[in-house]
Amino acid sequence: MTTTLDSMIDTIADSEVSDWSVHRSPTFQYRLIPVRGEKNRLLDFDLREHTVMLSYRKDVRLAMAFGLIDDPNFNEDWCDQFPNKRAQSVFLDFLYSGGLVFRDSLVAVDGWRCALPRPPADQTDAPYNIPEKRLRIARLIHRLSGPNTKFEAYFQRAGMRPVKVEWP
Repeated sequence: MTTTLDSMIDTIADSEVSDWSVHRSPTFQYRLIPVRGEKNRLLDFDLREHTVMLSYRKDVRLAMAFGLIDDPNFNEDWCDQFPNKRAQSVFLDFLYSGGLVFRDSLVAVDGWRCALPRPPADQTDAPYNIPEKRLRIARLIHRLSGPNTKFEAYFQRAGMRPVKVEWP
């Protein structure tokens, strides 16, 4: 059986919360960040990892890892729509048989109360067009990783709207 990235993304986007097993830290999906001091001298390493590993029950070769922080101080105007202005971009890794096949980035907004898709870089004003598949996957990640907040309300408040375009 041949699995393509498109078929994998379609399977994930069409899946339900009950189709997934959720595994919390440790996920064993690490990233080492060098910590440097004066004169760029290496002082230590900061170990970061995904906080959630998600396994697809119908085909255990499909998995996602979520929670590894990409930018701890993410700052775009649309994030100011929420009471807590702090936002972080977070990696969402798509894995097949344990190998990374695609990486996306979601944005944890309002103090991690919701994980939203990141708007395209070329869109500077609302409404932000979000590919429908990307929206469905972000909603799935939000529901699987928590917290129990209303994804749709956050999506609308951010000025986002779903569009039917190919993704990725």
